[in-house]
This record gives sequence, C-alpha cells and structure tokens, in this order.
Amino acid sequence: MRRIRVHWSIFAFIVLQFFLAAQPVPGQEESGNNPEETKFFQLFPPPAPQAQKHPAGIRFLRDIWIDQKAIWTSPFQLKSKQVVTLALPLAAATAGLIATDSRTADYLPNTRDQIRWSQRISNFGAIYTLGLLTGGMLAGGKIVHKPNYSHIGRISAEALVSSILTNYALKAITQRERPNQGSGDGKFWAGGQSFPSGHAMTSWAVAIALAHSPQCPRWLAYTSYAMATIISLSRWSAHKHFPSDILVGGVFGGLIGNYIARRPR
Repeated sequence: MRRIRVHWSIFAFIVLQFFLAAQPVPGQEESGNNPEETKFFQLFPPPAPQAQKHPAGIRFLRDIWIDQKAIWTSPFQLKSKQVVTLALPLAAATAGLIATDSRTADYLPNTRDQIRWSQRISNFGAIYTLGLLTGGMLAGGKIVHKPNYSHIGRISAEALVSSILTNYALKAITQRERPNQGSGDGKFWAGGQSFPSGHAMTSWAVAIALAHSPQCPRWLAYTSYAMATIISLSRWSAHKHFPSDILVGGVFGGLIGNYIARRPR
C-alpha cells in the first residue's frame, strides 16, 4: 500500500513539473547553444537542433522522450574511447564495490542518531525537495521576469524528470535489497529498490544540468555540487544504500544532467 502511494506521488510530481514547464520561458526561443560549445565528451549523442513549433508543454514532453531514447540507446552507440575511459572503469569500480558492499555498509556505527540525522540531510535530495527547487526557479524566473533563471529551472526540471524515470526503471530491473533489508548482503533480484541510489542520481542530474547551463552563476554551481555530494554520502550513513548504489546513481545522474544541459535545442 505504501509503495502505491509513493508511485502516485511520483506521478503527481511529474504532472506538476509538466504544467510548470507548459508556460513558455521568455527569451527561450532565441536561446540556443553555440555549435562550438557542443564539442564535448558525452555519453549520449545529441540530436540535431529542431525549430520550436509546438507549445512549451509539448516541447517538454518531446524533450523527455528524446532524453529517454538517448539514455537507453547509448550503450549501443559507445565509441572505443568512451568504452576505455568511462564504461570499463565504471564497471570495474562498481564490481569492486559490490564485492565489498556488505562490509562497507557496516563500517559506520549506524547508531540511531546517525541514521536519523543522515536521513534528515538526505531529505534535501528527495524528489519533492528537488521539485520545489527546479519548479521554484522555473516559476520564480517568470514572475520576476528573469528568463535566465526560468531557463535554468526548465533544464533542471527536465533533468530531474528524466533521471526519475531512468532510476525507477533500473530499480525495477535490478530489484536489489537495501542494507537494512534481508541479510544485509544486498542481493539482486530480491524485490528491493536499492540499485542505483535515487537520491544520488536525481541530485547529481539536477546539479550538473544546473551548473552546466550557460546562465548559471558560479556560486550556484558550486553550491549544487556540494549539496549533491553531501546528499549522496548521507544515503550511505543513513544505512539506505550501498556505496556501489551511490556510485552508479551519481555517475548516471551526472551523465544525464550533462547531456540535457548541453543538448542542442
């Protein structure tokens, strides 16, 4: 019953983000990425920029579809350099962490106070908190006529929704138990929702998308990086995730945020 309520809350959040993005951002039609700025190392290949002929809400849904298509087809489009510099190191690091997860999960004392305060910190990376952040920037920028902040909010909201969809799909595939479930060994395909960490994925997706937006102030970029790091580590100290969950969630979230922020539009 609790899982049903959680799923309905996720659906309601995505609908809210859609309605916030349904209003056009002032100056967005003129905004675009310089072709020279798109020459960067990324996992997901950017599609060709398209003329904006549809309402803002339709464009938001279309962008989510483009993001998901790029995310799920990216393993089949890896270049040899990306395999050597990204895929293989990530796979090796993940395998090494999985092999030691059951021990590192109990490395901390895991007292009641530690878990309670870690959970409070990790709430800053909850979906509703990040939704308020991205939605607030999107709506607030429109209210005060700051199109730059509206654009950052819109990009961040897109990164958040795309990372949520990706994370829940991966959780459904892996079904890994959390450190506080079962024997604490983090068994896969056991009905759990531990792999990868949702807080790590969404917080890093938003942080990277926000920081890589050309209009983002430097102080806001540094703050977003710091918060994503603290939130990710708090999931370990809250005894909710293994280190491998956090690593994969953070890396995938960063890749998603980077792709969305840099994608030609």
